[in-house]
Parts: sequence; C-alpha cells; structure tokens
Amino acid sequence: MAFVTRSRISKQLTQVPLSSLIEQLTRGELEIPPHQRQSKCWDLKRKSKFITSILKGYPIPSILVSSKRVGAATIHTLEDGLQRITTAKLFRENQFECEKRTYSQLSDIERERFDSEGIAVITFSNASDDDRIQIFDWHQNGLPLTPGERYHAQSTTPLVEFTKKMLMTPGTGYHDRAAQIWGIRGDYPGVETKDNRRRWLLNAVALVKGLRFGPAFANKKYEPDSGHMTADFNSSKQIAMCRDLERIFSIYEEVEAIVPSNGKKYHNLHWDLGMFTGYILYSLSVGRREAYQRSQRENPATEVAPFEERVGEHGGYQPNSLQNNPEDWDYIKSGWVSYITKIRKAVEENPSKKINRLLLDGHQKGTSKARSWTLERWEDGYLRVFHPERVVEQSSDEEEDEEDID
Repeated sequence: MAFVTRSRISKQLTQVPLSSLIEQLTRGELEIPPHQRQSKCWDLKRKSKFITSILKGYPIPSILVSSKRVGAATIHTLEDGLQRITTAKLFRENQFECEKRTYSQLSDIERERFDSEGIAVITFSNASDDDRIQIFDWHQNGLPLTPGERYHAQSTTPLVEFTKKMLMTPGTGYHDRAAQIWGIRGDYPGVETKDNRRRWLLNAVALVKGLRFGPAFANKKYEPDSGHMTADFNSSKQIAMCRDLERIFSIYEEVEAIVPSNGKKYHNLHWDLGMFTGYILYSLSVGRREAYQRSQRENPATEVAPFEERVGEHGGYQPNSLQNNPEDWDYIKSGWVSYITKIRKAVEENPSKKINRLLLDGHQKGTSKARSWTLERWEDGYLRVFHPERVVEQSSDEEEDEEDID
C-alpha cells in the first residue's frame, strides 16, 4: 500500500515596521479572510490598552499571514492580527485618543517610535482552508471562533451559501419576507454587520440544516465533517425546503394578523429556534417520523439507521413531507396559530407578564436549565402543544452547555 505524505506547512519569520503593515492593509495588499472578525470588535478600552503597550515598548503579539500562489500571483491573507493593525491605523488617523492624546499630539520622537515599531510577522504556506481556520482558532488567546464564525468562514460551501442567499441577503431569497417576521438578520452591502460573532448566522444555518436534513440537525453545533457542509442542494431539494419554510412563515403571518405586534416586539422571539421555530420545524415532519417509528415496531428485526440519519433520496428525512397531506398541515398550522396567539394575547392583555415565563410554563417546560437544541427538545415541546397527555414529566439537572442566540 502506498502512503501519501502530506506537505508540511512552511513558515517564515520577519520583522515589519508597524507603519508598513498599516499601509499594506490600506492598499489592500493583505486580504481579509471570512473568519476574521469585524474591525469594530474591540472597544475603546481595549484599543487604548493596545496603543499604550506600543508607546511603552511592550512586546506585541505576532501577526499571522498566509501565502498562496494563484497562477503567477502570490496572495497574502491576514489570518490573525486584523484588530491590532486596524486599531493602530485608526489611532494614526487621529480617530480616538489614548491617555487623552491623539497620534498628532504625540511628540516627534513618539510618533517615530510608533511608526517604526517592529512587528513579528509569521508567514506560512501550504495550508488548506481548514488548516488556516484551525491556526487562527489556536491563536485567539482563549477567545476561539464561535460556531457561527466558523460557518461564516465556510461561506462558499453549499450549506452556508444557500443559507445566506435564502435568509440573509437583502433582496434575494426570502430575506425581505422573513424580515417582517424576525427582523433584519442579514448583511447589507457596504454596511458592517451587527452580527459580530455570527450568532444570527448560526441560527439561520441551524434552521436550514433542519429543513434539509431533519430537526435532529437543527442544532448549535459546527459539524464540518458530517457531510452537511457539502451536501447537494439541487433545485428539487431547494423547492421542497422552501415549501416548508413558507409554511413556517405563514404561521407567524397569520398570528400577526390576529394579534398585531405593532413593531419589533416579537422579532427575537420568532427568530430564535429555541423559542418557537425549532418546534414548528419538528411538527412539519412528525407524521412521516411517526410512520417510520411504527414500521420499526412492526419489524423489530430490521436493523436500519435512525430515521434522521437516513437522508438519502429514497429514505429517511425528506422536506415537504406534508405536500400530499393537506389535512395534517391544516391541523398543525391551526394548532400553532392558536398556541402562539394565546401567548401574545396573554402578554398584550397583561404587559407585566414575562413571555419567557409563559413559554416555560408551556411548551418549554422542563428546559430552563437544559436549553440545548436537540430532537428530544423539539419533540417534547411539540407534544406539550398537541398531545399533552403523552408527555412524561422528568426532572433534569443538565446545565446549559451552549451559547444562546441573541
């Protein structure tokens, strides 16, 4: 058997004046990869601390740059250090003060020292895209990429590309219709996103994974090796997913017609999968799931993969399973409209009532501590709304292990 030896990542260490790095960034000679955070991520306190460390001659962390040949050109990408160079650039442009002084108020000697401050630059090559993300992650000093930021770094994969086009790009897909239900959650051209740590993107990807592969995959996990990232999103699959997405929209739109929100009051409530949407998503395929479970009970000797894992063209989860079951859809839609309307009316009639308390007394009962997005959670909430007699109450001491979506 022949073994293929992977090329080792090569590295080169140089020292570059801070002013040169600022100029390279300004001229666009350093590309910014998707996994770099937005330039406004640092607050004034942290910016001032960084500038102070330069002025006092403290050691500055190294900058990471990846080098890649594309045809006859060499592309240099700033993998880590955007916040530092951007902060230095803004200070040099007199856009904020450090210890009550701007750059122009420094002495000639201080400005010279600032501009000539030597920054260690580690340039590496022969790294794959996954390598680059992992390298960046390891250099975050205790602040690793969130799952949403990791998805953003994989924007060219079918999963994330479809998610952004369908839900997060103004004027395309369902973004504008969805914005009426859960607010603007996308990126406008030329406008820096408010979604600094990509929590919105994580929520949107979770929804799309649930639509494509089933509610068991509507979770907060970044799963690059699961096959979800590169799965086929052909036209027929997209159409089927869109039909289910339209069903979700229609529920919220009917509720809005009955109990108008008069503004943005319920946007976050509708956007967060853990509030209503994840449970609605589950209910769209509950009939097919229950039929599968019955078949397994009737044929216990047949060993097959769990329903949610059977995502092939001829088995397992398929979107738009209600297409030929209009009565089931009417039942599900009326049930959710009635339930969410009841929640809204309770709040509108008594503004002192807390929505979260109402949800924890209803379909979210038992999830105050364990708030992870799982198939079991979606199923339990669905049963509490449609079949409360089938709910088996049990205590849970599980602690929250994943970050909530804002």
